[in-house]
Amino acid sequence: MEATGMTNETKFNIREYFDILMEVMRSPARFYERTAQETGSRKPLLFLMVSAIFYCSVSMAYFFENSLTMGLIMMANAVLMPAFAAMITFILLGMSGRERTPFSRVFNIYAYASGAVMVISWIPGLAIVMEPVRALLVGVGLVKALGIGKIKAVLLLVMTAVLLLLFFWSAAPLVLELKTLF
Repeated sequence: MEATGMTNETKFNIREYFDILMEVMRSPARFYERTAQETGSRKPLLFLMVSAIFYCSVSMAYFFENSLTMGLIMMANAVLMPAFAAMITFILLGMSGRERTPFSRVFNIYAYASGAVMVISWIPGLAIVMEPVRALLVGVGLVKALGIGKIKAVLLLVMTAVLLLLFFWSAAPLVLELKTLF
């Protein structure tokens, strides 16, 4: 224990951020195997937050003329969408008859995958290319960190994507209706 009362496990600095980023992109299978037993979600959440801040800052500066409103929306989207997708995958895992997996392990997979691709996704035209990369990283994480079979991981990814699309397509009329109230 150090004088600050924090162990190396709880610290998160910029060097560790870049180490995680490089490892996720270079060798996702090895990275997810190493983090399979990671408890808690502090480090993955901080990794996601740093990536989201970078993504939002660059996007706002180049594309949205420093609009604070757009920046807040993008930040919420960058952090909440991986959590929402992880929640859907967690529910689907529970429905599959598999032994209970802690939500934090599923969230960590999504946080690391999303944070890694976010650093590149702000570049015009690359966002759509990076979505399959994010899905691939999540799939590798499901296989290596949770021990799920490859086919089951692909099915979970497809079902999560379909349910996310159905949710937002269903919510769109409500959002439009609420917009008229304000």
